Amino acid sequence: SQFTVTHISHFSDAKMKPRRYVVSKGKFLDSWVVDRTLFDFVSTGACACCGLPYLFNPDGLKGLIEACTDIDTDAAKQELHAKSPWPPEIREQVWGDRVRLRLKMKREMKHFKSFLTECSINDVKEFCLENVSLMKRIFQMPRMLIMEKVKNYDIHSSYSNVLSAVVEQVANFKLTKYEVDGRADAEIEFEKRLGFNKRGTGFNISLFDDKEPDKIDVESLDIFFEMFELLGGPKLLFRRRGGNEKNGEEDDENDSRVQSEAGFRGDRRLVRLIIARFWAKQVMEKYLDDTKEKDNS
Repeated sequence: SQFTVTHISHFSDAKMKPRRYVVSKGKFLDSWVVDRTLFDFVSTGACACCGLPYLFNPDGLKGLIEACTDIDTDAAKQELHAKSPWPPEIREQVWGDRVRLRLKMKREMKHFKSFLTECSINDVKEFCLENVSLMKRIFQMPRMLIMEKVKNYDIHSSYSNVLSAVVEQVANFKLTKYEVDGRADAEIEFEKRLGFNKRGTGFNISLFDDKEPDKIDVESLDIFFEMFELLGGPKLLFRRRGGNEKNGEEDDENDSRVQSEAGFRGDRRLVRLIIARFWAKQVMEKYLDDTKEKDNS
């Protein structure tokens, strides 16, 4: 659908001139993410406490972009010099909270690393295969739950609006015709397997087949556990290993307003990482509870 905002009455900054924003009809392209974010911004306004996140890095925007170490060097340079689709206020908020979210998620990697060090992955897999009904409850995630997780990281500026649109984009990623976002092999396979059911489980990884609803698909489970092993590091998100492969969004003639792959590719990868972590945390918790119960019996 198309939304039009013809004026902005609540902007106090004189530099922010009233503009006309139209949310595009594109099938969840990056330009759609931009328009959706701008529409939300002019509709709801900015949070006062998030007004100056660029002070987080003394090098300003350049420092914030470089702090996102998963972004490839060429893409980071392109992002810095490209004509931004954002007004200055939004651009500073978006990049400031991009860095903050990554830093907060990096601090949590130690919990996954500790679990992977202390527990046998094969034993955890076996636990999953033996508890089919429990896995059915674990391996699903509604869209709104992802944004609740984002709020738990204290992200509520314009970047929250970006991520809300990106979650929608990830749910409909096949419609974009973009190439895969992932870098590591396990991440790529997880991305390919990740699906979305609007009327049921939300995000899922096809762990169950309609023909055999009480049997776990071992291949899907293996793909999840390969992704699980990445959650402990050493990197939050891996960079590409070399070459000049292009991302689909650079080639889309209908998406020419978004001139850099740096932003939304990384955001989509973070959304998928949040989903993988959500499932992994539940598996960890249930497995440890089961192990403790067996030790006490």
